[in-house]
Amino acid sequence: MPDIGLLELVLIAIVAFLVLGPERMPEFFAQIGRFMRRARRWGEEIKRQLDQETNQLREPIEALHEVVDAEPMNKEKRTADKSEDS
Repeated sequence: MPDIGLLELVLIAIVAFLVLGPERMPEFFAQIGRFMRRARRWGEEIKRQLDQETNQLREPIEALHEVVDAEPMNKEKRTADKSEDS
């Protein structure tokens, strides 16, 4: 989200007061608040879905890493077993 400082908020309030008038300002800011809450929820939902998809992709990759990492150990064990048999 954009970083809005106090000066920007005051400027927005002044412009809204001039454009909307004092009667319509509370409803306007309430609508902005509702939109911001919805946008935040949408962003959180998108982030949750991306995390879920990423985790689904990560699990098979981690399983492959375990197999690849375990493979040299298996070769060493097989070599050791063969030398014991000899």
